[in-house]
Amino acid sequence: MPDLPLSFVSRRAVLTGTLATTALALTACTGNPESTASSTATSSASAKPAPRTLRLAAAAPPIKLDPAIVADNESFRITRQVYETLIDIDPDTGGAVAGLAESWTESNDGLSYTFTLRQGVRFHDGTELNADAVVANFKRWESLPASLSKQSTQGFFGVFHYDNNIPTLPKAKDLEIPAKEKENATPEELAVEQQRLQELADLQKQFTTDLFKGKSDGGSASHFRSIKATDTYVVTLNLRRRLPGLIEALTLPGLAIAAPSALTGGPKDNPAESLSAKPMGTGPYKFVSLEKDVVRLEIFADYWNQARLTDNKQHPEVVLLSSIPSPYNREGALLADEIDGFDMVSVDTMRTLVRSAKVVVQRDPFSVLYLGMDQRNHWLAKPEFRHAIAHAVNRSSLADKLFIQGSKYAATILPPALSIPNPEDTATHDVALAKGLLAGIGYKGEEIEFAYPLRVSRNYLPLPERTFAQIAEDLAQVGIRIKPRPIAWTDGYAKTVLSSEFNGLHLLGFSGGYRSADDFLSGILANKGNEFGYKSTLLDSQIMLARSIPSGEERTAAYASILKTLDEDLPLLPLVFPISALAFNGNVTFYPPSPMLNECFADVQMTNSPSVSS
Repeated sequence: MPDLPLSFVSRRAVLTGTLATTALALTACTGNPESTASSTATSSASAKPAPRTLRLAAAAPPIKLDPAIVADNESFRITRQVYETLIDIDPDTGGAVAGLAESWTESNDGLSYTFTLRQGVRFHDGTELNADAVVANFKRWESLPASLSKQSTQGFFGVFHYDNNIPTLPKAKDLEIPAKEKENATPEELAVEQQRLQELADLQKQFTTDLFKGKSDGGSASHFRSIKATDTYVVTLNLRRRLPGLIEALTLPGLAIAAPSALTGGPKDNPAESLSAKPMGTGPYKFVSLEKDVVRLEIFADYWNQARLTDNKQHPEVVLLSSIPSPYNREGALLADEIDGFDMVSVDTMRTLVRSAKVVVQRDPFSVLYLGMDQRNHWLAKPEFRHAIAHAVNRSSLADKLFIQGSKYAATILPPALSIPNPEDTATHDVALAKGLLAGIGYKGEEIEFAYPLRVSRNYLPLPERTFAQIAEDLAQVGIRIKPRPIAWTDGYAKTVLSSEFNGLHLLGFSGGYRSADDFLSGILANKGNEFGYKSTLLDSQIMLARSIPSGEERTAAYASILKTLDEDLPLLPLVFPISALAFNGNVTFYPPSPMLNECFADVQMTNSPSVSS
């Protein structure tokens, strides 16, 4: 792809994302730590030229640098540079291509995969990648305690559903409308009852078969059976049930392969504890330091894919990543040339950036913002109340006012790119209908706690405070009173709303890691009991069976049924499929965007002039 012109604005081309403090910290960290120039070195003809340095600002600091036990994209932004996965993502098609595994084969029954690894690949500690190293990583993931595994939604447990058990199907009577209420039921309620009973009957037929084969050290519904090194550079992975999306799932950042030397030495519950602060992989960049909230990465001289570096002679040799929570401060830092670029451009700053001839780039939408509704709350437990909220919130207006042009309101949690049809009759903005539903259940304006994050921008939520304000205004118009609960992102916002202790409304979202409906459903609903106070063995059964269906009409229909169940139960209200944007100065002539955020700095192109002096 050719270099981008300075003012190019497109979805196909990207960057990361106090002000004075950050600028000083960046300037202080730009020298090569292995040879610090003296004050007279700059006048010497033999002085070492300054490395091409890319200074990026993110919206939040990384939580941990161990990709197996985190779920935040700011951590993954860094670990994607340091680590690699068995399978990589094609930057043009989004499909699976060779990564650390140069080839693979699948057995006829879909229960065994054999991966042939690249030879000559070395970890940053100098040791060689081989089959034993891959097996060591899988064994580590398999043995993670629940306290760590539950922190990841894009890793081993999310892909293989390792700790899941086969759901117990509900009885027909559990799905029927109680006899005393049936005579007053609406035709719509009776139709839903019949649909649920038919779905149950269909599931019962499938549950008569042997759903999973072989022993499991995890739950009874774990897809993972075993992994072994069958040759020095050959690994065989065995499943207990077909998993058609496995190859694409192996691109997830939580399945990155770490150096075996870093998997030991820590406490019993986390022997790989050192990875949380010092990642160790095979990627094009090695981790150097994390000081004063600035991460320093340097090019790995012994990187196996030298062609990647020589074909792009303008790649950054040093990368400095800082965090600037405010979108306005990120914009100011870019305009002042204190940074080379930042992620999470807001709709407010877009016009100024374009007018200032900054490069603004957009990712295709592959994330969803949603409003969580915890059913342990007295009023949120009532279906009528949740559906009143769905009719009260003007999702189209929200997308138009607070998100970059092209963002669309979300009728379901699955992005349009996955091609799963929406259920019929999803809720639309209707103030009168919302008021009628509330009156029918006797709601008199009792307060509902509403949590939202502060001092952060997420790719699915660039302006959290204003998003909260607009939704609160919509709810007020139908008579719903809310009690604001602002929580700083760095003070544990996500942990709070995902816990059983919080029982109100909350804003959160999910970014897809690969093109799969199961990725979104598993990621968003993995903690549905705590986050939404929601339990449904019918839904659990539908999802478990759907993930094993090969691509085609049957699979599409299965996921359409799942969306229908979610639309009726409404544990969360999908809000927006946002377009996220990034901006950078003219010294960055190309940055590779990815809807799945699989963006490697080694593919960035910069001008010859370094951003900063050494």
